[in-house]
Amino acid sequence: MVNVIFRPLCELPINGVSELWNQSFEGYLVPAALPLDRFIGRTASEGLSLEHSLACYVDGEAAGLVMNGFREYGGRTLAWNGGTAIKPAFRGKGIGKALMLRNLQLYEELGVDQANLEAISQNANAIRLYESIGYKQIDRLLIQSTEQPIPDMDDTYEHPFQIALGMAAEAARLPFYSAGEVWQAGLTSLKDGESVAVFDGGEAAGYALYRRTFSPDGDLTGIVLYRAEVAPGRTDAKDVLAAALHEVWQPGETCRRSAFNIRASNTALAEVLAGMGLATTMEQVLMVREM
Repeated sequence: MVNVIFRPLCELPINGVSELWNQSFEGYLVPAALPLDRFIGRTASEGLSLEHSLACYVDGEAAGLVMNGFREYGGRTLAWNGGTAIKPAFRGKGIGKALMLRNLQLYEELGVDQANLEAISQNANAIRLYESIGYKQIDRLLIQSTEQPIPDMDDTYEHPFQIALGMAAEAARLPFYSAGEVWQAGLTSLKDGESVAVFDGGEAAGYALYRRTFSPDGDLTGIVLYRAEVAPGRTDAKDVLAAALHEVWQPGETCRRSAFNIRASNTALAEVLAGMGLATTMEQVLMVREM
């Protein structure tokens, strides 16, 4: 039986945490290594807590880590596993499960109500591990992109919707907005994100959240869609989505367009995006555990 010791990541220097992250994700299905500045930026932008994240040690050597973020919404404390990995030399020895069980204990100590995470669909071993400790798959998440021009959508919907552009945070004012379980599509993660709100005769019909990137010269280089939702009960979901996405994609511009962690259960959106030429490049499973 391997003896595993745990330490909060805040006890390590930040460059040590970054190095442990990169070593632990070595050989992972999707490259996850980050230079120090980007690692620090991700930790801050996703609200990851070094105080309440863990490194695990075997015989005095760091063997892996788990990083956690916490948010309050609707009177509940939500936790997100922002990355769990074990160094290659320590894999297959039960250390990952020991780390996850200690992490759940930490969640209980902190009064977490719901724990969320994503796992790459092909990573069957990780999914089995998470399921063995009580996580359940509730959805699939699609990562899509296209380098091709997006067709102009002005003529794809008939209703004369009204459009309001703003910052992502403004979506919280819409009556049907909810934080949901996809952490990186939450408003806290999209501080520099933008929003499109679609109105029908003054009534909110839908919205989209996205982020644009620019070159040093100010040229648009990319657009990433994070969410697009339609008000419950509407029978014209695809028209509402087309109206929102016309503003998001800016058809006249030349740039890469991507959709990140789109819930497959949002079938109307998945169909609209496929019709616009976005192809799925990766799929994850969304997993939740009620504490």
